[in-house]
Amino acid sequence: MHQLIEISNDLETVLPAERARLVRLCAAITSNGDVAEDLAQETLLEAWRHLHELREPERRTQWLSGIARNVCLRWARKHGRELAHLAEQRPGEETESSGLEDLLADDFDLEVELERKELVELLDRALALLPPETRTILVKRYVEESSIAEVAAQLGLNASAAAMRLQRGKLALRRVLTHELSQELAPYSIHKYGAGQWEETRLWCPYCGQSRLLGHFVPNNDGLLLRCPVCNVGTGGNMVDNHNAALFGYVKTYKPALSRLLTWGETYYYPNLLTHTVPCLHCGRPTTLRLNPSADAPSWVQASYSDRQGVYNECECSSPIYRGSSQNWSSLDFLALCLPQGRRFLRDHPRMRKLPEHEIETDGRPAIVTRFESVTEHAHFEVVSALDTYEALRVYGERL
Repeated sequence: MHQLIEISNDLETVLPAERARLVRLCAAITSNGDVAEDLAQETLLEAWRHLHELREPERRTQWLSGIARNVCLRWARKHGRELAHLAEQRPGEETESSGLEDLLADDFDLEVELERKELVELLDRALALLPPETRTILVKRYVEESSIAEVAAQLGLNASAAAMRLQRGKLALRRVLTHELSQELAPYSIHKYGAGQWEETRLWCPYCGQSRLLGHFVPNNDGLLLRCPVCNVGTGGNMVDNHNAALFGYVKTYKPALSRLLTWGETYYYPNLLTHTVPCLHCGRPTTLRLNPSADAPSWVQASYSDRQGVYNECECSSPIYRGSSQNWSSLDFLALCLPQGRRFLRDHPRMRKLPEHEIETDGRPAIVTRFESVTEHAHFEVVSALDTYEALRVYGERL
């Protein structure tokens, strides 16, 4: 009881900061900033009701993020939408309420693993080690691509029970892959937190298309770093340097981590390009979004990005990452890939390269064209953006 009181007092102390972070997380998950405030509030209320389940106070952030993901799922289902990598859990249904281990299962991106042709055989072996009923529900959902409602009807279950069994099936498959088949899985970059070192990923550099990216999950789940051993040589920088810990949760592989980052980028930037205002990633307060190159850009932008098209914002709040003001910069290339068409092109053509940008005029407005092409197929993707706002005016992606 004494420990519960301490946890309650601690949670009350950090609620203001957690609320701002949860609003951003809910907006990123649902792609709907209008409902994010309400979903964040519902998350905090649910956290109070289930405070006794927080057995490890140092993992409070991850625990709250897990609750937020379940709250967002319920909202999505109520409004006829589907969110990837989430499963609903209701206290008292089928078995006792879930703990932290069940929440972590939400971040095992089975859909991504099944897309990898190299892992098909390994997944077949893993599925063969599962109980028949567990194997059946996973195959129906992810191989046959049946909806939860269809799976429930085929198995004679209600939707909540089917979702719960699917959740536990994912967890069981994860255990098989990371224990019985851990040696076979090792080459596929399943990351172990705390390794604290760069490792080769299976992601191709989207700029040169010639090298695999090097990846590094910052210890204590504090962010994602990606760099190209060719493009970033001698620059002292990284292709991706994102320390939004709430964004990645406990995702274990680089491909879904990058996918989350791109999805977040669309919801964070594109609705705000015309207002030029975005929330600080550290404290959540409004900051001014500026375009680069710019003659009045701060020294940290001019030092690293003076010759690149992009956007940046900074806040005077204290950031533990930068030991001073909170700073954020994203390239125009990144914004292009954040679009749904960009994410789809990257998924369909994982090995691609960036082509030189060029300026044009469209509908009487100065614009800039960002282009990518597949290295292995005759396909391309390009975005025509307004030069004064970077809003996407036209998107093309047909095959050559």
